[in-house]
Amino acid sequence: MLGFLIFALAFVTLLTLVVRLGQLRVRRELPETKSLGLTVAFVALLLAAWWFVTHGATVEQRILPPLILPSPLEVLQAFPALHFQQGLVRSAGISFLRVTAGFALATIVAVPLGVYMATFPPIAAFFRPLALIGAYVPIVVFVPLTLAWFGLSETQKVGFLFIGCFVALLPLVIKDISDVPAAYLDVAVTKGATQWQLVRHVLFPVAQANIWDHLRGVYGVGWGWIILAEVVNAERGLGYLIDISNRRGHTNAIFAVIIVIVLIAIACDQLWRLGGRVLFPFVNRE
Repeated sequence: MLGFLIFALAFVTLLTLVVRLGQLRVRRELPETKSLGLTVAFVALLLAAWWFVTHGATVEQRILPPLILPSPLEVLQAFPALHFQQGLVRSAGISFLRVTAGFALATIVAVPLGVYMATFPPIAAFFRPLALIGAYVPIVVFVPLTLAWFGLSETQKVGFLFIGCFVALLPLVIKDISDVPAAYLDVAVTKGATQWQLVRHVLFPVAQANIWDHLRGVYGVGWGWIILAEVVNAERGLGYLIDISNRRGHTNAIFAVIIVIVLIAIACDQLWRLGGRVLFPFVNRE
């Protein structure tokens, strides 16, 4: 515990010194090339530190043993076995379908419900407990609950991902609709808009760009929960591969699967970003 405290204080102190000594300007625009260069520098520094603490011909010569942290080369060497012996690509495809199914179901329910809760106070009062669940109930408690409800089945995994995405998405949609300025509604009312037209032609169109960005974020949340969804009697999927590798003590395989999850999540995030630029070109995006 003391070690974590010392690390946290040292990190914050060092970061503050960089900000002060570098004379950084508040919210100053950064050129794209410089921004990319800083990102690459961080990744390079991380890889160098990783190599340094795992470098050595024998376990005794290494700062950290392979069981705790494998070297980058050892992680790369885990990919052929994962692919040819354990069906890495097939497991990635299965996990993708599970995350997408759970997320799609959550979107179908959470977006209309969030719009109505932010628009009509009686609906908000009736369904308020659902919004509180996401704020105060840890998502991990739904693992044993979904097992009790659906058993060791595919429905349990998709159902857990649905709940995880739903409780994350609902309050975000409510906030997006609530943030629409009242002036838009006032103008529409003066022009004779009905209550339904206020929802369909004013509230949702104004908020839909922000809702899209939050859909993008929640889809990433689904990839964060895939390990929990597949850790129990999955028999296939990336979470299953991590569980099997952990039982066998193959830490390098665990890191390899984590890298696959991160790469898939990044690729999907970029597709979401591209979709947002196509659908909402009028929105300024970084």
